[in-house]
Amino acid sequence: MSFQDIFEIQQSMTVNNRRTVGQQVSRGGQIRTAQYLTSVPWVFTVVPHNYLYYPTARGIIQTIDNLDRQTSETIDFNTTGLSWFVAYQGGASATPVGMELASTPAPNATTVSLTNIPSASGAILKAGDFIGIGGYTYKVTEDVARAETIYVPIHRPVIGNPSVGDPVVCGVNCTFDVYAESCPTYTLTPMTNGAFVNWDGAFVFRENVQP
Repeated sequence: MSFQDIFEIQQSMTVNNRRTVGQQVSRGGQIRTAQYLTSVPWVFTVVPHNYLYYPTARGIIQTIDNLDRQTSETIDFNTTGLSWFVAYQGGASATPVGMELASTPAPNATTVSLTNIPSASGAILKAGDFIGIGGYTYKVTEDVARAETIYVPIHRPVIGNPSVGDPVVCGVNCTFDVYAESCPTYTLTPMTNGAFVNWDGAFVFRENVQP
């Protein structure tokens, strides 16, 4: 029982993976933009369902209390109720496994080269697909045709120091290590032989990006 349970019992989930962009409008009405180089951490705002039955939810609540806002946990979407979020869209017969980095990414690279590519009909990866490198998850920004070595544009700079030969996962095999930036309290509404749990707000989970 953990933060994973909160994702599983969600009523809704807001996803923020936007880059940090500044805008300035001149007196003449012309707009200028500039992107600030950041790790673009994933932020999930999860509204849990109320009316959990407290006698059976105590383990979930205690684990959340244990983790609180101090300890991170790895979340995955490889479950029946969540796999739609990261499901593979490309032309391979199944979610690709065994892919590797074909070369060491340059610092702050937003394109990575991959090898050990499975057979596929059409694009091996499609815009919006997820890939994972070194424990960090990235979104593919454009369709990528199948080739022996493919060059994949990603939505944020490569994090850490991955190197040639490192494994690359895809789709439901991607994970997110997150902290609870906001961890709401709860109110108990008594009922026969127990109580219902009513959360006082949403959980906000922010990706744990190592310095």
